[in-house]
Amino acid sequence: MNTAMNSVAIGARSIGASLGTGLHKQRVLHDISLDFAAARWTSIVGPNGAGKSTLLRALAGLLAHSGSVTLLGQPLHSLPHRERARQLAWLGQNEASADDLTVWDVAMLGRLPHQAWLAPPSEADHAAVEGALRATSAWDWRQRALGQLSGGERQRVLLARALAVQAQVLLMDEPMANLDPPHQADWLLIVRELVAGGKTVVSVLHEISFALQADELVVMDQGRVTHQGACIDPATHRALQEVFDQRIGVHLVSGQWVALPRI
Repeated sequence: MNTAMNSVAIGARSIGASLGTGLHKQRVLHDISLDFAAARWTSIVGPNGAGKSTLLRALAGLLAHSGSVTLLGQPLHSLPHRERARQLAWLGQNEASADDLTVWDVAMLGRLPHQAWLAPPSEADHAAVEGALRATSAWDWRQRALGQLSGGERQRVLLARALAVQAQVLLMDEPMANLDPPHQADWLLIVRELVAGGKTVVSVLHEISFALQADELVVMDQGRVTHQGACIDPATHRALQEVFDQRIGVHLVSGQWVALPRI
């Protein structure tokens, strides 16, 4: 289902969040309000400790926060858990999964929101899992145990699990972690295909040149959003260079915007 380009997939209003407990509790998000357009890919970037992953977890409903989040026009907190899990897929950093599960079984976990209690996987479930494993080049080792895989292979399986949900919105925190360059390129192709199909992708990326391939960029620093704009906009490039203390420059290389270190 294609979603209107000018509609909002995720809306955030006055989001605040703290991490830690007691005397060690620290405010890490400060009154953030922004919208993520539907059928677009938005990347969140910023220096270490800017609050990028914390914001993504708040948007996913995985972290207690003040303010409000809407998903496809509905308050996130009011959605039944199963409905939320069907509409929003999550891929986090260093996600845990039982090492003795097979690759196939891990990817099938993404279909749980679509299955009745204790019901066997349907033909649609099998088709979704096969499609996700093939898209991430993990199909050939679908019977291997997760614990037998390298870090990069494991990341591709977890990505397949998120894709198998077939959600309208996908939130991904450092999805290219441990991926080699060819599979980073595969991830980029997958995201572009998702967006072309009307899905919404929000990613946190440290790879700034890859982040610049998105439709829009959200720049964060010290728990605040300092800029949101199109990746091709010179104002976005200036905000990006500023948040990294002018230690990177944004340049057009072979028709693509890339970030290069300034030495």
